[in-house]
Amino acid sequence: MHHKAIPFFLMFFGFLFVGCGGDTMQQPTYPASGMVTLDGRPVKGATIVFHAIDKAKFKWQELPQATSDENGKFSLFTYAANDGAPAAEYKVGIAMLGATDDEGGDQVKRDSSAQKIPAKYADSKTSGITATVNAKSTVIPTFELSSK
Repeated sequence: MHHKAIPFFLMFFGFLFVGCGGDTMQQPTYPASGMVTLDGRPVKGATIVFHAIDKAKFKWQELPQATSDENGKFSLFTYAANDGAPAAEYKVGIAMLGATDDEGGDQVKRDSSAQKIPAKYADSKTSGITATVNAKSTVIPTFELSSK
């Protein structure tokens, strides 16, 4: 019988916790993942940043973001690793940070074979990319970028 009491206990304290925080509470986040390609090839190491279209709910100016892996796949985080993103409509910026070959001085140069994402994609205002995170686990359609 005790195993049925545990979910109620957790639910009760979950509501208590949500009710006590006031304006300092984090928004609920939902797992959200996707993929980035450039000219049909997966993009490794791209930084993806989500900018809420309706910022009213985003008291802390949260910017869910991710970095793509070697297969171009990413999982968003907002407050902690892989926690997802608040449910919302977003404009998306995608860039390769530190991708310029002429900077860095004596530091290790970036692999010259690394893909270069056109600059228009870096700014969510000019990228033309939008995405929706639902109030459930969401797989975002692939961001298919073009070098042309």
